[in-house]
Amino acid sequence: MRYYVDNSSYFDSHPYNRSKIAKAIKRGGGANVREACLYGWSNQPKVVTFSATPSALKGVQASVEQVVGTPWIIIRVKDW
Repeated sequence: MRYYVDNSSYFDSHPYNRSKIAKAIKRGGGANVREACLYGWSNQPKVVTFSATPSALKGVQASVEQVVGTPWIIIRVKDW
């Protein structure tokens, strides 16, 4: 299944560092890590997308939270 790390309100005051987030996803067990414009719209910011099994998702979440430094990270199913 495809997921993405949402560019949520936390990133209004903190940088959305796509390269650090992508490396954290790979360390956490994610695969096929890519960047895409949010919702597929060219006027939206780029977000990091990835593939993961439901069991690997917890590891990805923990890894991204650690690298970003907060538990307020939202990972959503990529349905666009």
